Amino acid sequence: MQVTQIKEDISISYISALCAYAGIAYETVRHDDDSTDGTLRKRILLDNGLKCNAELRIQLKCTSSNSQYTDHGNVLTYKLKVKNYNDLCLPATTPIILGLLVLPENEEEWISWSTDELLIKGCMYWAEFSNALESANSNTVTIKINKSNVLNPETLNDFLVKIAREEWP
Repeated sequence: MQVTQIKEDISISYISALCAYAGIAYETVRHDDDSTDGTLRKRILLDNGLKCNAELRIQLKCTSSNSQYTDHGNVLTYKLKVKNYNDLCLPATTPIILGLLVLPENEEEWISWSTDELLIKGCMYWAEFSNALESANSNTVTIKINKSNVLNPETLNDFLVKIAREEWP
C-alpha cells in the first residue's frame, strides 16, 4: 500500500474514532467529486424541544511532510490542491469543513499499539472556507489554520448544534 493511502486510512480512522466517542454517525463517501470524504450526522435536541437532523461534510487531508505544511507556532500553513480549496468555497446546503491530520514526520511514530491502547500520534485541525473566494491558482493554495481549531468530540458536537440552529458558519 502506498504511503498516501496509509495516511488516508489513518485520517478516516481518526475522525471515525472522534465521531464514535461523540455519538455522531460517520459515513465515508465513496465518490468524492465534490471534495467530500465523509458525512457526520446527529439528531440534535434544540432548546425549544424540537429535534433536528444535523449534517456536516468533511474533506480529509493528512500530512507528515514539512514540504506540505509549516508550523508557525499558533498557525499552520498547508498547501491544499486548488480543486479541493475551490470545492470548499462553494455555497452548499450541507456545510463542509477541511480536516487536516498532522502526523509526525517519522512513519514509525504514527501508530502505537499495545494490549492496553491504540494510539494515533498527531492532531487534526479544521478550517472552513464557505465565505472565501475561489482561487485562480493552477496547482495549490496555501491556507492558514489557527492551531486552536482542533477537531475533537466537543467541537464536532458544537458544529452540529450550530448547524441545527442555523447558526453556521
